[in-house]
Amino acid sequence: MICLTFDTDYMLESDMRQFLEKFPIYGEATFFLWKSFENINWGKHELEPHPYISETRKWSDEVETLVNSLQINPQGMRSHSCFYSHTFGVYLKKHNYLYTTMTTPLLQDNLYPYRQPWGIWELPIYYMDNMDFCMPLNWLKINYIPFDANIISKAIKGKSLYVFDFHPLHIILNTRTYNDYSLVRDEIVKEGKSPFNYSFEGRGTRTFFEELCQAMLNFKNPSLTCLDALKQFEYQLSR
Repeated sequence: MICLTFDTDYMLESDMRQFLEKFPIYGEATFFLWKSFENINWGKHELEPHPYISETRKWSDEVETLVNSLQINPQGMRSHSCFYSHTFGVYLKKHNYLYTTMTTPLLQDNLYPYRQPWGIWELPIYYMDNMDFCMPLNWLKINYIPFDANIISKAIKGKSLYVFDFHPLHIILNTRTYNDYSLVRDEIVKEGKSPFNYSFEGRGTRTFFEELCQAMLNFKNPSLTCLDALKQFEYQLSR
């Protein structure tokens, strides 16, 4: 069961529209929105909030400000940088969220949604693009190579839950390393320039994403939204 999810950090509306046109998705995905995109046709994709939590004392205000601007009835949550606390979980249950998807047991098999004590579900993340290309920086001694084709093979053939977390920004840039992103980050984040103005050559986030999409198509294994995957899992438990 594959769920393609996208964190839309720093994407402009025009770039988000171009991304959807340039990178078709096999199946339906979940987009976690960092801001309102008023004039985009999202089709059947699931839309959920992706709030940036600047201060822990103000997180509820920041979540509610974003949700109100999106004009959606949110059922799932992934905060920027996967900020989370037990108190946050209680808050989400109180506000009728069904799930979060923020824990990151990267590349572990046999993952499934699991219940949090406060009454919502967690859909653990199998793959996150920026964690993948930062592994050689963070774990110097393990000789890790990002964008391994075996990551895709395991997800295509596996029977458990495989939540992939991509950033359209990194797909557009074809980010290969953290250094790639650091070279252009200020121009995109602070100056508002389009990531489509930049692209790195070689094997990177975009080539890996396109290989995953092609494998999903070849094996007729379309993406599910997080909400649909959760419903299927709950159905299996009830049988």
